[in-house]
Amino acid sequence: MTAQVESLPTVAGLPWTVFRGDRESVFLALGRHHAELIASVRSRVDQQWQSLMSRIDDPQWAERLSRIIDSTTRQLPVEAQELAWIAAGAGQHELDLWVYNLRGDLGRDGTGCSDVCTANEGHVVLGHNEDGDAHLRDDVRLITLDIDGDPSCTVIWYPGMLPANSFVATSAGLVFGLDHVPVTTPAVTGCGRHFVARHAQRQSDGEAARRVVRETPCAGGFSFDIADALAGRADVIENAAGRVSEVSAASAAVCHTNHLRLVDGTQAGLSVADDDEWLAESRARRRALSSAVESAETSSGTVDAAGVLAALRAPGVLNRRDDLYTLATAVADLTGDRITVQASTKAWTGRLSAFVRGEQEEI
Repeated sequence: MTAQVESLPTVAGLPWTVFRGDRESVFLALGRHHAELIASVRSRVDQQWQSLMSRIDDPQWAERLSRIIDSTTRQLPVEAQELAWIAAGAGQHELDLWVYNLRGDLGRDGTGCSDVCTANEGHVVLGHNEDGDAHLRDDVRLITLDIDGDPSCTVIWYPGMLPANSFVATSAGLVFGLDHVPVTTPAVTGCGRHFVARHAQRQSDGEAARRVVRETPCAGGFSFDIADALAGRADVIENAAGRVSEVSAASAAVCHTNHLRLVDGTQAGLSVADDDEWLAESRARRRALSSAVESAETSSGTVDAAGVLAALRAPGVLNRRDDLYTLATAVADLTGDRITVQASTKAWTGRLSAFVRGEQEEI
């Protein structure tokens, strides 16, 4: 079978492509449609992917990589196969895509992202800043995967990545924001964090998605911000080298950046030196984000979607460094069925229930 591929008008500066069909056809088409772009990202000298490939020349890194690939393939075979199909469609070596996707599972990785989620009084909102290297700002885009038997989902996507590690909204009434958290010594019997995220995002309800995140150990670390429209709740679950802790956003908005706040970050394999520049940056950004959220609170002490968007675009939160750049912001108001996306051009607001299906219904 052949996937149906549809290009939609650009949204807030982000190209948007929709892929519909069976799983194999969709992921082969995803790779094939972006083959030239994936090859370009792979070949850039002295940039992220090329730098990651040089790591595996070290025997210690190579052994870690092999063990985590084996563990991921054994525990999450569907998601591992999806990556293989992207590689095949793009004409790239599968190992190269594994290296790129396991960047935060092999050791310390310094990149960012910021999230705010709240379910105060049952009004569920999740906002996410997708931060990365500035040289990726022309690459990042929206894709929709409408796969037979799965909830459809729309993702802020990096070509070459499994579509899972950023901001994801699904037709199961779930929205995910993913934040990197540091792991200095990975759990080699765990799974690549992108694959855990993708497995959670394929679930048909929030309870199943949260269970995946709680029970499937990440080799590296992610903070999973999960908003659930049907249950009227939002949660933050940290999974770092298989150590898991969580908090509800029912009573107050929860802000998260790129350091552990729920799992004990002083544990062996997780601890980062106090003078680590990325730790200092993440702490400062979270302080700025928390202050901006507090300033955006309404008279009832809650923060709405407009307030979350303003907080994520506030000074000290919005990144404009070459090595840490806010590529896109997305805020989902699950109760109000609205989604706002802002990237290189003005913000766009649409119907969330249409967005997740790969349909543009501007509000």
